[in-house]
Amino acid sequence: MPHRGPRTRTKLAPYPHHLISPSTSSPFFASQDRNGQVDGAELQNMLAAGGLVFSLQTVMQIIRLHNTRDSGQLDFAEFKQVQQFLSNVQASFQYFNQSKSGRLDKSEVLRALHHAGFGHVDEGAVKAACQAFDPDRTNSLSLDQYIAMTLFLLNSKRVFEAFDATTPENGLIKLDFNQFVYAAAKTR
Repeated sequence: MPHRGPRTRTKLAPYPHHLISPSTSSPFFASQDRNGQVDGAELQNMLAAGGLVFSLQTVMQIIRLHNTRDSGQLDFAEFKQVQQFLSNVQASFQYFNQSKSGRLDKSEVLRALHHAGFGHVDEGAVKAACQAFDPDRTNSLSLDQYIAMTLFLLNSKRVFEAFDATTPENGLIKLDFNQFVYAAAKTR
């Protein structure tokens, strides 16, 4: 389906390095308590200032993916990991956006995901994921939609691997309904 309306490129500004105070080598966060930790609302505001507007739910996925302490907040090292993650995803998006439209079509998404280590995800699964993260039904993903889908896939992989480690069949898991609900909740 052709894109309707003016084509705008979703462009992520260089990651907001100005949020790090060079004099202290610690985060200079827009936090009222200046506790050196970034919570969901603070990260959401920082990302929006850098040109990425995400729901709080998506921001919390970013935090869960990078927060090794399970505190729901990022320390400085984890914040730097988020910075690297977003830079890598943006670079991948730009590289695979062959049409330079600012959106990845399904074939570009498939190539980008294969390059990112999701080569085992088949085309049908990618198509379903693209549809889930394409609410405007353009049959393509903007940068923020691609990042959200990548987060979903990374979290899904993490949950699958946790269950897979408990089963004798490698790459195949069996879940009861409660386990399914738990697994689904961990991917959101």
